[in-house]
Parts: sequence; C-alpha cells; structure tokens
Amino acid sequence: MYQEAVASYNAAFLDQPMVAQYGSHLNLIQVHVPDEMAQNFSDNDALRILLHNQIPLDWVDHAYTYGMVYLEQQFHNPTMSLDIFHKIDNERHQRLLHYGTPPTIPQWDGWREISEDDHYRLLF
Repeated sequence: MYQEAVASYNAAFLDQPMVAQYGSHLNLIQVHVPDEMAQNFSDNDALRILLHNQIPLDWVDHAYTYGMVYLEQQFHNPTMSLDIFHKIDNERHQRLLHYGTPPTIPQWDGWREISEDDHYRLLF
C-alpha cells in the first residue's frame, strides 16, 4: 500500500516528490488519536502520516515480518473478526503475488530490549 501511496504522491506532486528521511537525526511528528476516534482511523490516515513523516519504503518493508506475527497472534485471539482477518489475508496474498516478499534490513534483524535512554527519547 505504501509503495503505491508514494507513487501516487510523486505523480501528483512532480515538482516536490516524497524524499525519504535517512540519517541520525529525523524529524518525525507523533500522532495522537483519541480513543473515541480510533474506530475511524483508516489505512489512508496511516499512509498520510507515513508520507508526511517521509518514512523510507524499506522501513515499511522491514515491518512485514512483525505484521505477520501480529496478525497471527490476533487470529488466535477470540475477539478477532474472521471476516476482517480473511480480508487482510487475501489482500496480503495479492500483494505478495504482485510484489514478492518484502526485503528486510539485515542490520535491523533480531530483537533487543528497549533501554531507559531509548524510552526517554521516545517520550520527549
């Protein structure tokens, strides 16, 4: 979805295409969605936030594995709607057929616990 959103944005704004942020200092705008508005938060809202923050495509691709684990966990949660799961899974299969499995960023593979400094940086 994000790949298509970036392509659409770039086609609409030929003179100002989306340039992904890289480097040690990034300017990211945190989004606060009130609980009562969460039900109305759409894919398009998420895509606009990613575009606005100039998130690199490879970062989103790298998140694919996490998303698969999350969906698998939700599927086994009794509150997960099977209709929603099947819709998402069918869309996932179509995208895999069209684009292939998204590549990961090898340097980012693995897991570590968040440090106190990481937590502080995320808060402020």
